[in-house]
Amino acid sequence: MKIEQLREQTNEELIRRTNELKHDMLNMRIQQASGQLENPSRIKILRREVARVETILSERRLNLTVGKKASAKSAPAAAAPAKKAAKKAPAKKAAKKAAKKATSTAAAE
Repeated sequence: MKIEQLREQTNEELIRRTNELKHDMLNMRIQQASGQLENPSRIKILRREVARVETILSERRLNLTVGKKASAKSAPAAAAPAKKAAKKAPAKKAAKKAAKKATSTAAAE
């Protein structure tokens, strides 16, 4: 099932879906142990489906918004620290260069 379709479902439907998928996985593991499983890749698909559903449920529990663009107010605030870091980088390089030069000069004497 696609992620968009899962996001449209209610929490109860998602919980029910998770339980069904886990039950199917259990049956497939039993079949695999007894050598009767015809499509082993189906277990991997089910495991990923369970992960998708549980991710959506935890996002809802934490009130996270996924897939929406950030508001215009938060964008400049995020860019400001990057500018400060860019200004600090050359100063750090210059300080390292000076320390290295002083060390090599002291060692030469």
